Amino acid sequence: MSQITLKIISLLFLTTTLSAQNPEVEKLLEGELKMTYPSIYFVHNSTEYAEMGYTVDSCFKYIAGHIKYLNSIVIWKDSSETEQLTGARIKKLKLDINKYVASRNVDIESMENLQKISQRTINKATTDKQRQYLLSFNSVLDVSGAIRKRKKIRRSHVEGRFFCRECWQRGCFSLRKKAKKKKEGKQ
Repeated sequence: MSQITLKIISLLFLTTTLSAQNPEVEKLLEGELKMTYPSIYFVHNSTEYAEMGYTVDSCFKYIAGHIKYLNSIVIWKDSSETEQLTGARIKKLKLDINKYVASRNVDIESMENLQKISQRTINKATTDKQRQYLLSFNSVLDVSGAIRKRKKIRRSHVEGRFFCRECWQRGCFSLRKKAKKKKEGKQ
């Protein structure tokens, strides 16, 4: 009987170690939790940028190039972080973005107490590296999915379009000359 039980125990040990499933967090890290471009991630409880698969400068260049077409730029924080830290991050981001955008004030909205990943998911992490990676997902400047279509800028027909036949037929340009002569005559 002891040989049979020893074989069964060794068989159970081998099957569980060889065909054991990955923990849930590892599945998340491999699948859906990937850093998205041009989001900027922060180290937990810090204003320093986290290590990403792309450079922070490339994100700022992208944001600066598409700033006219962004609906909103939001910053997320973890529930264990303070709102003062979020304010410091926003100041740092605005300074860095203004290196690429000359005269435009960038509006960054704080998501306050909302977070992207729940604490339950973060607590499932088995290693400290996994935990820090998951925490960086809650500390992020997010601009993904916020780009809207470009609008065509149209000049008004009141001013008159030079290549518009209707503006010429209406006499838009001759009316301007008459208005100019009237102003000169009154002075």
